[in-house]
Amino acid sequence: MGHFARIPAFVDLHVHFREPGFPEKEDIESGVRAAAESGYRAVCMMPNTRPAIDNDETLLAIDRIGRERGGAPRSGQRGVKDDEAATKKSGVYVFAASAMTIGQAGKELVDFDALDRTDTLCRELTGHGVCGITEDGKTLYDYGLMEKVCEAAVRLGLPVMSHAEPEADIVRRDIGLARKTNARFHFQHISLAESLSLIRGAKAEGLPVTCETAPHYFTLTEADVELKAANAKMNPPLRTEKDRLAVIGGLIDGTIDCIATDHAPHEPAAKDLPFEEAANGVIGLETALPISYTVLVKSELISLERFVELMSIRPAEIIGLPREDAFIELDLETPYAIDVSKFRSKARNTPFDGMRVYGRIVKKVKNDI
Repeated sequence: MGHFARIPAFVDLHVHFREPGFPEKEDIESGVRAAAESGYRAVCMMPNTRPAIDNDETLLAIDRIGRERGGAPRSGQRGVKDDEAATKKSGVYVFAASAMTIGQAGKELVDFDALDRTDTLCRELTGHGVCGITEDGKTLYDYGLMEKVCEAAVRLGLPVMSHAEPEADIVRRDIGLARKTNARFHFQHISLAESLSLIRGAKAEGLPVTCETAPHYFTLTEADVELKAANAKMNPPLRTEKDRLAVIGGLIDGTIDCIATDHAPHEPAAKDLPFEEAANGVIGLETALPISYTVLVKSELISLERFVELMSIRPAEIIGLPREDAFIELDLETPYAIDVSKFRSKARNTPFDGMRVYGRIVKKVKNDI
């Protein structure tokens, strides 16, 4: 491996940009800046905004801001001003996932057909108005409703993105639903050895399941909570060393399909509280590359090619995003320390501030469509 490498830009299937509803934590503009700075060409927003992403009006409002700050304007609607604005764009495509239930209240299903045919940038690039269906931030416990979600997802050709809490129990239930309905399940932020064993078995059975993990789950354990305090509080929580090693094993053997960030920004007031009262979540866009590269590739646990699969190729395939000429160039050998004061995100809630890492971007992503 040389000192520099040119690799495809990344795709993150799991971010929270907090807009609409929580601009003090993050908004689409600041989230896109963080994503662009970190080598991403596409990000998938989760629906736990306020209002939730459960209707086409909210979806289109998010899409409009995403186009203005990230990806290209609508096809066929480019004028002089659009062309001038396009030169300032970040090159990050902002997609959104649909909630499963209205207001994420767990009672009435969203009109998935309406959201899927909404004229979004996601639809232009993947054929679908949304990148998936999820109740992320919550779990849909109602089995009957969940089965109907699966039936709609199969009809539309969308992945069901499962927030599995309690993790192993819901993973087991949803594998059963995948077997029953043939829905494509994508399990979010997997962190338990038991869950990985279940998913490994489902894949061996030939079921249409994929999964993601996040860098904190293969880097930290519950033992780090005492030192990192609320900056190590997230949902699912940090696990045992056995679980951390199982996650690494899943990254090595292919059980885990991709690394997502679960980028969950919070303002200081939401974290500067006793641990039990502090908000769940850590930011991840601006640490995913150096943490993942340092822990997994630099230590020779996986190859650079496998790293590209996890960060770019497989997540794009899961949502049907075509490959394109979008690359980043990395300095692989010069060490540096993560410095949260230089982040583009509004938030600073990371357990990795000051960590010595490798993998710095020397040329940023650029998309042309």
